[in-house]
Amino acid sequence: MTQQDTDNVSKATLIICIVLSVIATIALLEWQGRLKHSEYKDDFALSTYRAILIADQEERQYRLSHKPSNQSAECVNGYLFIRSDVNDAMMGLLVDYKNRGIKCTSTVSDTVSEAP
Repeated sequence: MTQQDTDNVSKATLIICIVLSVIATIALLEWQGRLKHSEYKDDFALSTYRAILIADQEERQYRLSHKPSNQSAECVNGYLFIRSDVNDAMMGLLVDYKNRGIKCTSTVSDTVSEAP
């Protein structure tokens, strides 16, 4: 006895059903208010940061990438801002996990003393 293929559904029909299911799911989630859209385009994270604690200058136990981050920091009105080196329009206030601004002093020296 040979088995015959009894599948009468074409591939095009399956693809159309999948696409319509995805569209219906997104429409239903939007209608129920489960999808959140930000009205304020300025309120999004540009990047996430973390600090590297350097306890002793002679012991360099941390790894630092030699590639540049394409971002620069500057002190504006006593707060630290991060600016993109690629897009000048992208600038954001650096905040901690509770959205408190990171303070800075504008008298930062350009030279760093190296330990002998």
